[in-house]
Amino acid sequence: MYRQILWLFLFSTSALAQIPIEQKKSSDYTYYFQMGEKLFEERNFNEALIHYNESLILNPLFAEAYHSRAITREKLEDKEGALRDYTIYLELNPDQFDALFSKALINFEMGKWLFANQDFKKLITLPAGETTTIYFGKDRFSDGINQVFTSQGADKSHIYNYLGLTEFELKQFEQAIIYFDSATKYNPHEADYFVNKGKCFEQLNQDEKARLAYQTAVTINPEHSLATHNISVLNRKTGDTVSSELMLDEVISKNPDLHFPYAERAFNSMNAGAYRKALSDYNQAIALAPNEASYWLNRGTVKEKMKDYTGAYNDFSASIKLDEHNEKAWLSRANLLYKQGQYEEAIKDYDIAIIKYEAYETAYHNRALAKYKLGMNAEACEDLKKAQSLGFEIKPVMLNKICGIQ
Repeated sequence: MYRQILWLFLFSTSALAQIPIEQKKSSDYTYYFQMGEKLFEERNFNEALIHYNESLILNPLFAEAYHSRAITREKLEDKEGALRDYTIYLELNPDQFDALFSKALINFEMGKWLFANQDFKKLITLPAGETTTIYFGKDRFSDGINQVFTSQGADKSHIYNYLGLTEFELKQFEQAIIYFDSATKYNPHEADYFVNKGKCFEQLNQDEKARLAYQTAVTINPEHSLATHNISVLNRKTGDTVSSELMLDEVISKNPDLHFPYAERAFNSMNAGAYRKALSDYNQAIALAPNEASYWLNRGTVKEKMKDYTGAYNDFSASIKLDEHNEKAWLSRANLLYKQGQYEEAIKDYDIAIIKYEAYETAYHNRALAKYKLGMNAEACEDLKKAQSLGFEIKPVMLNKICGIQ
């Protein structure tokens, strides 16, 4: 164990900020630790960090300094550094609940779902104890703080909830539902747990079970915007666009700073051909959540329908910049370029769409058309046959035109 701790220590001390030699007042590691604690209480986090560094240089196995430095690094938004320090501290104190919970939360916030899942599973097995640390929980599927809790105590519903959320991200939806059920058994009055379970049911195409979960959430909290929003989405999927629109209007009137109801209402309007209304709502959604790639993609589609091709191109490009792995964004921009006669540039985007999704039959088909426009008949025919093999319906007249086949 100590060899592993030493390796972690050496890794974590590279390029550490230290006290200049001429300013050092002691060779006692506890002196620098106590000074670090004092500076932390004064919220002088940068100076506190330097003193914890000095303490650990003098004693690399001083566990409490790692714990304090981890907390300090969290304050300084150095999550990777905090994660390393919590890891070392837990090597020295394996069953320390608060530190493990903090480590689990950092892994969760950084999207390290498997590691977070492993941490939360261990937390379930540890005995409850006393703590003065207060945590502010954020729901995975909405914005803002919606829970305040301590890491320990008899109510472990929040831990089961986090386990469910990590399983959701790992696409283990049935296991996630089991954990959300455990969360609701510990705390049946928390609407978010039912919303999270509903999201799993949607992923499993069990929409009626999802609806029941959302309705339970609304029963617990009639003002729960996300639950109401999700019910409206289910209504739209079943063709009930009128009630869907009314519910979204209600959510927006009560919570005008939430982005997702604007986006859903915009999507409804786009499908109904009400492009100006859709554009207005997507503008608002993007203003509230500028990093949501799907909003830029959909607004680009709306602008293309409105023949604002420059605006559409810019929005598709913004979507790609935010999420370069979404093949639909590459396809949309390629289609726009094709429509404008920019066949070579369109082919480049079709190429990337196919790299992102090798079985993208629409991209093969449309790339075939672009290649045909450039006189690349053999290559176009190859793409057309590939699209057909993937299930894209090719009309005989087109196959004959491009490939010379009856």
